[in-house]
Amino acid sequence: MKSIKFLTIFIFVLLTMISCTGSKDSIKFKEAYHYFYRNDAPQGEQLLRLQSQKELDNYFGSATVMGKDGAPTSINFDKYFVIAKVLPETNHATEINNIKLTHDNNRIILGYKTKTHGMTSQDYNIRPTVLLLVNRKYIGSEITEKR
Repeated sequence: MKSIKFLTIFIFVLLTMISCTGSKDSIKFKEAYHYFYRNDAPQGEQLLRLQSQKELDNYFGSATVMGKDGAPTSINFDKYFVIAKVLPETNHATEINNIKLTHDNNRIILGYKTKTHGMTSQDYNIRPTVLLLVNRKYIGSEITEKR
């Protein structure tokens, strides 16, 4: 009976230790709204690190809309840098959601899912994008992605 108790405790401790190793720290971020990917920016799928307003302006334009909170998100590049994910052009209503940022061994991992609404094509093309404002303390980290 003692050996079963000991074995049970040993397994519990072992499983706890295994689950704690390799843990990734979650990174808090803010999403920037009312920006569009410029037509003269590089085509294809992009994962960008933008460290200044000038870099942001090379890839994105601002798009003010009517109503409350219609102005583009103001970005303070002294406090934040931007991680931007740009998907290929499509004529299907597509969004990037379930966004997560984790930090592990000087590496930022962008996790996300994409969702396409309906199979009917639209009469116009879009470039699904997301802009994330991240604390500058992570600026030297490598950025990778995982869908």
